[in-house]
Amino acid sequence: MDYGQQMQQARDNALVGLYQNPGYQFERREKKTVLLDISSGIDTDMPTEFNVQLLEPLIVDRLSDVYLDSFTTFNALVNTSTTGENIGFTLKINEFNDNSNVASNQDKGSGYDSKKFNSIFIPNTSSSETSTVVHKAKKFNYIAAINPCTISSLSGSIFDAGTIAASAPTYASPFIDATSSHTSRFIAEFMIVARD
Repeated sequence: MDYGQQMQQARDNALVGLYQNPGYQFERREKKTVLLDISSGIDTDMPTEFNVQLLEPLIVDRLSDVYLDSFTTFNALVNTSTTGENIGFTLKINEFNDNSNVASNQDKGSGYDSKKFNSIFIPNTSSSETSTVVHKAKKFNYIAAINPCTISSLSGSIFDAGTIAASAPTYASPFIDATSSHTSRFIAEFMIVARD
């Protein structure tokens, strides 16, 4: 190996090491799982925004990739709407810094669809209400890359795909409302995989 290649390799190693946690690392555990479980009560509607504490802080000690491993709902609205709002879920997790962009001809006011900006879209495969449905059975759906950090809570929002309107789309909860005396729930399983 010549001197130029050694210098390039040293620069690359220094750049990769810049974002690494100098503290304790557990090399044998390359993957971490996070379950986000949000539900409503019988007399309360499903919240469209949430902020929940983790039982113990999640320590990400290396540059890692975040994947949506599965997404399961109970009592989600059926995907049979004529206006298109129930074709999917718009899920935003603030701590994952998802940098997804959006282009839409529906948001006439600001030029981009703000509910979908920096969010992930999950297709709605519900065929009947009051049922449990796995919407993302395919594994490892990439969401974002995160730098080393400690996460103690997960916050964000979940909306339907939006109702097409003349001025701008409107958004609502994609779950059965409380007047039907049912609880609603979604569980999102995220996999955090450390990069080499």
